[in-house]
Amino acid sequence: MVFILLTFFSFIPLLAALLLFKLKLGKVTYTLALFFFAICAWQLSITVLYGGEFLSESTIDRLFRIFRFGSVSFAPLLFYLAYDLIYFEEMNLSVKKKEIFEKLINKKTLWILCGWSGIVYGIGWTHFGIESYQKKYFPPFPEYFYYPNAGILGWSFTVHILLIMIINLVTLYLAWNIKNKHLGKFLKTFLISLIAAYLFGVFNLLPNSPLFQGVLALIILVMAVLFAYVKLNMDLMAETNDQLANQRLFLKKVIDMNPNFIYAKDNFGNYTIVNKALARLYKTEPEKMVGKNELVFYSDRMKAIKIIQEDLTLLNQLEKRFQEKDQIYDAEGNEYTIQMTKRPIFFSENHVELLCVANDITELERNQDYIRRAEKLNIVGQLAAGVAHEIRNPLTALKGFIQLIEQEHDINPGYLHIMLTELDRINFVASELMVVARPEATSKERLLLKGLIQDVVELLSVQAVMKNVIIQMEEISDKMDLLGNANQLKQVFINILKNGIEASPEEGKITIQSKILEGKRSEIKIIDNGIGISEERLRKLGEPFYTNKEKGTGLGLMVSMRIVKEHDGEIEFVSEEGKGTTVTITFPIFPTDFDDNSAQAIIQN
Repeated sequence: MVFILLTFFSFIPLLAALLLFKLKLGKVTYTLALFFFAICAWQLSITVLYGGEFLSESTIDRLFRIFRFGSVSFAPLLFYLAYDLIYFEEMNLSVKKKEIFEKLINKKTLWILCGWSGIVYGIGWTHFGIESYQKKYFPPFPEYFYYPNAGILGWSFTVHILLIMIINLVTLYLAWNIKNKHLGKFLKTFLISLIAAYLFGVFNLLPNSPLFQGVLALIILVMAVLFAYVKLNMDLMAETNDQLANQRLFLKKVIDMNPNFIYAKDNFGNYTIVNKALARLYKTEPEKMVGKNELVFYSDRMKAIKIIQEDLTLLNQLEKRFQEKDQIYDAEGNEYTIQMTKRPIFFSENHVELLCVANDITELERNQDYIRRAEKLNIVGQLAAGVAHEIRNPLTALKGFIQLIEQEHDINPGYLHIMLTELDRINFVASELMVVARPEATSKERLLLKGLIQDVVELLSVQAVMKNVIIQMEEISDKMDLLGNANQLKQVFINILKNGIEASPEEGKITIQSKILEGKRSEIKIIDNGIGISEERLRKLGEPFYTNKEKGTGLGLMVSMRIVKEHDGEIEFVSEEGKGTTVTITFPIFPTDFDDNSAQAIIQN
């Protein structure tokens, strides 16, 4: 009965070895697992001594000597564990102490210890190590066991046990100074319990001690390992939970501190994450928005349904979307302009959420609109002299003819015709001035590029004449239609032509050329023979408030470039100091074979 129980208990260390592989403590895992295999062999060496009822004495002798490798291998395995700690783990040791340990614990010392262990194991196979066996009984237990009697070199095994104790203490010291606190706790528990097991082993060496007491050492060791395993898992779980809680709190704070609107939605279109910026928009708290959707917070139900349907479509089709300009509405129905990015996030096969990040560009749009208006005011101021001159001449004529009418009393039809013509001229100039000064419309319509440029040339003709600059406009094709905003495009050509006039010398010349490019695009070139632009200044064109004019704002070209971009166009500047500048602008040609209904549909889309 004792033999069977001891056999069962002997294989328990294999369970501890499997636990160690599951822990994955790093390089020391394999060393500790081998150590538990050695403990299994050590217990089997004790177990076979109780097998008199099942095994012959010669078989018991051979098995005892074979399994004795378990206790002998403790020394090199413990030493290799210390070697792993010194060279592969971070230690809280001073440089001097570490150098001392590295001199004592190295591969050369390990091989010497392996050699010594081999000698001790070899001695155990001779009568010098184990001379004979003696049958013993310990009442009240009826089973007998074989007690090995040491030979003349039996002291070598005792020395080996003392050496194991010393290595164990050294390894325990290293475990106490390891930086990995979880590995350190586990090793300290294991090594301390191993010392207790050694002490029971020493008692087993006494002649009057029953050998099955070694089972107590085994139980202590395995229970300690199991306790350390459970404690380690609890510590790791607690630490992981703390880290997750801290990370969740940190991410929550980062999201809440972000001024952008950030939220996530589930497969039902309900909010799962909401930051404070979006909650403030709806005048509520983030926690109160989770599990709900826009229907709860939008005053316009149709807009809310449209947004929910769009989000669900993106989730179902697993598509991402970036919108340069979109609208979002607060609880009172006020509209905000945003840049929206939406992207599906995969958590698992059946768990996908839609992450949405919206950048509020309402103020940016207002500022850009302000800049455009400021530039228009600047243009109006610079055109004031030309406008005043243009208006003064027809007013002089009107005054003179009115004086003649007063003298003659009879109204000559020719005079009336002249008066009406000059009044029309005043009205035209005032109209063109209002086009530049009034707030621009954002709607687009089909435009004839030829007529648009002619209007701008006529508007600036007076300023050109005042500086004795000729504006030569070559023939522009009637097929150069484009989809755009007339006010904005006029502002672009006014800025460029004005700059050309101001940069041109007396009797200068500005040429306007055009052609149709491949890919259905129109090209307009404005060429002047002015002073040109240096390479350094050319690189800075378009930067706000960069100008070399005494009364300029530096906003004109920046606004012009943005307008061209908004019309899917491109603008390029080529210049050489002393020779002049060429500005090339290209726009997509709007198909002339589209009827008005088709054009309106494209504009709306």
